[in-house]
Amino acid sequence: MDRRMLLDLIEAGRTRFDDTLAGIPDGAMLDRVDDEWTRKDILAHVEAWERRVVALVEQLRAGETPGDAVETDALNARFYAAGRDRPLDDVRNGESAAYAAMLAEIGACSDEELFDGSHFGWTEGDPLADWFRANGDEHYDEHLEQLTREARPARTAT
Repeated sequence: MDRRMLLDLIEAGRTRFDDTLAGIPDGAMLDRVDDEWTRKDILAHVEAWERRVVALVEQLRAGETPGDAVETDALNARFYAAGRDRPLDDVRNGESAAYAAMLAEIGACSDEELFDGSHFGWTEGDPLADWFRANGDEHYDEHLEQLTREARPARTAT
């Protein structure tokens, strides 16, 4: 893989994601699609992971060691709690900015940083390109089904 292929894969995934979101009216973004999350919450979740990968890479490139690893489920719960009450427009704008920041961070990385898994010991052999894909096109594709599934009935007060 090279830089152009990395960007092509992420941008193709982004097109699929954007095309899916374009077909969802604003009101439907607030529909619950699983036990707890709305479509808006999924978008906020994607934003949070885009921001996280950028922050981690910035730390590594600055010679810093990121803090202790946190389990994915714990991070997802933290991200959900932080984003669930945000207005839809804020989430849309924030996620768009996070995607742009991720692309900018890819642009700032050297080829060695992106593709040499041994460049940063903290990554345990994983090249940064894999991190960007996991938080880019692969993550977008992971959530397409949730975005397009039928809404769950509204919860009733008990």
